[in-house]
Amino acid sequence: MTKRIWVIFLTFTLSFLFILSATLEVNAAAFRFKLGSTSVRSGLYANTVALAGVINKAYPGEIMVTVVETGGYVENLERLRRGTIMAGPASTGAAAASYLGNLDWKGKPDKDLRTLWGGYFTPIHLVASKKSGITSVEGFAGKTFAMNPGTTSGWHMEYFLEAVNIKPNYKLMGLGASPDAMKAGVVDGWFKAGFKDAAVLDIESAMEITVVPVTKEIMEKAEKVQPGLHRSMTIPAGLFKAVTSEQLSYAYVIGDFVVKKIPDDVVYKIVKAVWENRAALVAPLATLKQGKFDDMVGNAVNFGLKVPFHAGAVKFYREAGQKIPPELIPPEMK
Repeated sequence: MTKRIWVIFLTFTLSFLFILSATLEVNAAAFRFKLGSTSVRSGLYANTVALAGVINKAYPGEIMVTVVETGGYVENLERLRRGTIMAGPASTGAAAASYLGNLDWKGKPDKDLRTLWGGYFTPIHLVASKKSGITSVEGFAGKTFAMNPGTTSGWHMEYFLEAVNIKPNYKLMGLGASPDAMKAGVVDGWFKAGFKDAAVLDIESAMEITVVPVTKEIMEKAEKVQPGLHRSMTIPAGLFKAVTSEQLSYAYVIGDFVVKKIPDDVVYKIVKAVWENRAALVAPLATLKQGKFDDMVGNAVNFGLKVPFHAGAVKFYREAGQKIPPELIPPEMK
């Protein structure tokens, strides 16, 4: 090999190694974290994927978010406690219980839990087969009812039905098995979170169903027993074929939470990316649109959130002209 070829080869090799080294250095400097979600079978999984995409696009090489499929939003709170994820969505009612040390976390408060934004309302549809004759929440008493343990919607439904003293004949099964159990007639009823949820549409394509409404009276009864946990929202006529006029549905509030130890500047950037893209996030996703996700601070106040914002989130919201009430300021900023 001639001297000239050696020089060219050596120059190319050194250039390649320099570029590779620089790339590895940038990637090594990137803040990586796992974002919990829910089951891929849930229509709400897409919401978390969309959020991760917005953050990764806004800060390439700086922040790298990986979406982790989980068993649901209650599981996310356990994962946040154990450090297997660093952020993720959860029911604000369950998050409050975890933060304060109530219900499932009685005597075990997680004071390192922090809020990113207020989140959104989403209904939990109570579905019954038409032939079961169930038309009210009370009608589920004694009836076979698919229960999905470990899911946030299951957690809420179990507490709700317990609060109003209704005892279905629970059949424990997974999210994937429940629609099949409905279609096969193995169970009379089920529940599913999500605005225009694909699983409910699937069931309705195969059989006649009733989307069972709740009443103001039964919601007031549940709230009296378990204050701050139960919510309702109106769903529109035509959401499903079985919904012929607007009706009241059980609902919960989904917020996004984060561990306190994530650096303030990282959380600031995460919140900034979502804030600046909130209109685009809401537009294609009915759950976010109907739940008014774009009112990120207002929802936290209106929902009576009990978990304070992360310090990095407070810094951004204040710069964006948002007023943060004293109860949502974290202790480390007081």
